[in-house]
Amino acid sequence: MDLDLKRKIEINEWIIATRWFYMVAVFLIGIIGNSLISLFNVQFTFSIIALLLLVFVAINTYFYHALIEIRRTESRSRLLILSYSQILIELIIFTIIMNLVGDRAIVSSFYYLPIISAAIIFGVRGSVITAILSAMLVNMFALYEYFYFIAGNALNKDFFYFILSNEEFRVTTIQLVGVIVTSNFYIVMAIFIGYGIKAVLRKERMLIDKVKNVKKLSAYRENELEQLNKTTKLIVKRDLELTELNAKLDKEIRDAEKVQISMLKAFSDLKKERMKTEEEKDKTVAIISNFIDPIVVFDSDDKIMLINPTARSLFLLNDSDLGVKISKKNNYSMENFRDIIQSDYIVKNHTELDSIDPTEEEITIEFTGQELTYKVITAAVIDNNNKNLGTMKIFYNLTREKMLDKLKSEFISIASHQLRTPLTAIKWAIKMVLDEEEGELNEEQKTMLEKGYKSNERIITLVNDLLNVSRIEEGRFGYSFGKASLEEALKIVSENLEIKIKQKQIKFIVEKHGKIPEVFIDKQKMQLVLQNLLENAIKYTPESGKVGVDLEVDGEFLRVKIKDNGIGIPKIDQIKLFSKFFRATNAVSLQTEGSGLGLFIVRNVIKKHGGDITFNSKEGIGTEFIFTLPVKENKSR
Repeated sequence: MDLDLKRKIEINEWIIATRWFYMVAVFLIGIIGNSLISLFNVQFTFSIIALLLLVFVAINTYFYHALIEIRRTESRSRLLILSYSQILIELIIFTIIMNLVGDRAIVSSFYYLPIISAAIIFGVRGSVITAILSAMLVNMFALYEYFYFIAGNALNKDFFYFILSNEEFRVTTIQLVGVIVTSNFYIVMAIFIGYGIKAVLRKERMLIDKVKNVKKLSAYRENELEQLNKTTKLIVKRDLELTELNAKLDKEIRDAEKVQISMLKAFSDLKKERMKTEEEKDKTVAIISNFIDPIVVFDSDDKIMLINPTARSLFLLNDSDLGVKISKKNNYSMENFRDIIQSDYIVKNHTELDSIDPTEEEITIEFTGQELTYKVITAAVIDNNNKNLGTMKIFYNLTREKMLDKLKSEFISIASHQLRTPLTAIKWAIKMVLDEEEGELNEEQKTMLEKGYKSNERIITLVNDLLNVSRIEEGRFGYSFGKASLEEALKIVSENLEIKIKQKQIKFIVEKHGKIPEVFIDKQKMQLVLQNLLENAIKYTPESGKVGVDLEVDGEFLRVKIKDNGIGIPKIDQIKLFSKFFRATNAVSLQTEGSGLGLFIVRNVIKKHGGDITFNSKEGIGTEFIFTLPVKENKSR
């Protein structure tokens, strides 16, 4: 049942309830009037009183049962008829009472009741029409009785003498004027009451609309957050699946490395047993030749002595390439093969791969219309007497693993972009409501919206981190290098974190050793680095703890240390600290919120600046992150 229908039903209930009260009042007027007829000009008889009571009871009972049926069926048309009937009955009853009671001025005030009821039910127009009808009825009976009085008293008398000398005539005239004035005042009151009620109802509707808008916005926000949570869970699930798949691929790599060791042993045995039968020699060569991955073998003079069929097919090599000497530079780097390999290919060394193994390389080459990626392992072949018999290059196919990484990055990128637009829309919509631009809110609504706003902000941060990771992996994390002050970047970040520092009563100290020069950096990206490191330090440091920042120039590098006395990092977790989506076990138990992407982004930004980052940590004692930035411009970027 809507509010307007409910209000009109309640008004009709009030009219019915009120009628019981003034029914009693009329009964008392009749009884007292007949007892004190000398004081009151009342024309009630007991038979009239009894008749009025029966009419009252019959009408009220009928209206009461009709209203119950209307409430059940919620029929607007029947309610409208009932409302009209109620107002009309009120006017008729008051007119009858006024005709029976001598004092018209007192009874004429009764007409305010149907006027007020009409204003609430029908508005300004209804109240004005009811007021006009009331005025017409009151004036009609008042004028009728006045002229009847004059006609009856002046018929056999001198008319002008009667008018001038009769005291009763003067009193009657004054009463007539009083009734006319009172009745005409109905219209003024009708307009005033009608517009007053209209203003109240308009304000009420505005408040109802605001509450509805808040509820709709809350429902919309909850729905969007539910969808975002589902998408986030899907991303995490997909990443876990890809992580498990990567683990399987790592196992395959380890198995391949075991095979490599076996092959190296076989090759060593081949050299060692050179003088053995040709059958055994052919068997060993067959093992190497039939290996599924490409293999190239050099002798002790650095000349190619063996190319298995897969390597011949992939690099377009043939028998004429046997005996070609290959340079030892950079551990027989694939860059040294460009004179004999006709196909174009791209080589990444261990620095670009961020590998601690200086012999590791990665090669990307196009083969039969497909781009293939191989991990290149170069190993010396040593016999049991530690004699160098040659060198072997084994190529392990990483194409599937790279494709999975690419699919994962594309999925994260697309999902993040799709999430960003609705999240931003939710943020500004909630913000507008919180700022009460659409009307005032109560405390409960504010609390609910503030919680939603904070949850939305956390998801926006996660989406931004996912986008940053995706751009880093795709090489689209644009940098704008220039000479800038790291001190100024640190000041901006620390001011942004000032509220959190005060809330936890953390002692925040910045120490500088000597003059700190400007460095060539992307200032916004370095603010992102400092923001992540300082936020972690504050988040995982207990109340009244300490966070310190130390700046000093060490040769050609600016060294920055960020140290806290927080929860520290468990030793078992330290090796994975800069991995994507990784969070230390004690950090997860302390703070359930977090993406595990911050340190991955930090490390990549610092590496791009030509610097490096390390850390020292002990669980329960604290953590210190140390990163360096070149003071002079890094031309190799």
